[in-house]
Amino acid sequence: MTPPPAAVLTQDRLTALFDERTRLVAGAAPDAASVTTFVVLRAFDVVDLVRGARAFATDLTETEGRTWLGSWTRARFLFGDPRNLTDRARAVAPAGTAAWLGPHPSEHPPGVSRLLKPLTGSLPKLPRTLDVPGRASGPPRELRLATREVTLVNYLVHLHHTVAEAVLLGRLTADEPLRLVHQADLDPMHAHAGPGYARVHYAAGDPSELRLYTSLAPAERREPCVPPTSPSRTWPVSPSRHN
Repeated sequence: MTPPPAAVLTQDRLTALFDERTRLVAGAAPDAASVTTFVVLRAFDVVDLVRGARAFATDLTETEGRTWLGSWTRARFLFGDPRNLTDRARAVAPAGTAAWLGPHPSEHPPGVSRLLKPLTGSLPKLPRTLDVPGRASGPPRELRLATREVTLVNYLVHLHHTVAEAVLLGRLTADEPLRLVHQADLDPMHAHAGPGYARVHYAAGDPSELRLYTSLAPAERREPCVPPTSPSRTWPVSPSRHN
């Protein structure tokens, strides 16, 4: 059966966004060895995670940033207490709920990563909007995230990739305000490419199709700033039962 024209157009748009990210990443450091960043969390605080991820990506040297970008900003999320990693962490989130280690060669992860268990579990119900503060003036930029059938780890992966890559590509600064908007699904036809950023990946239920998971609005298309509809919240996280 031939798919309807709208479905073909949607997949074409998703393919174009997917190809754009592939081009940007593949050209960052084509000959560099694979590296991985390790993110240790003691609680699921979305706002704190975003602030810490931006600070971590901003702190990397140009060589480190290009190498990590060339490794598709690979990250592993582990359950632990960042307060026990102050002498090893490259960055710690402002509220202390997360810490970043690396980037480390993927074949030689830090010893502490073998002692911590990976995160697992379901994504808790999130507020419709969450505001990430920034020192820069002006209204916040919108970062939309899909949540339907997205696990906790997948949410972290898509959010972290988007924030880190946008910073490394110069499409997001560490101090501009953001508004996270959670929706069941995102419309690919309204997704933002450069100078914004979009993350397209394979659909969890059907790897033969692509799905839009995040879309960061470009700076020049900021929307009027209004009070957030819901306050920031912190959720506990649990380790996987499997090593």
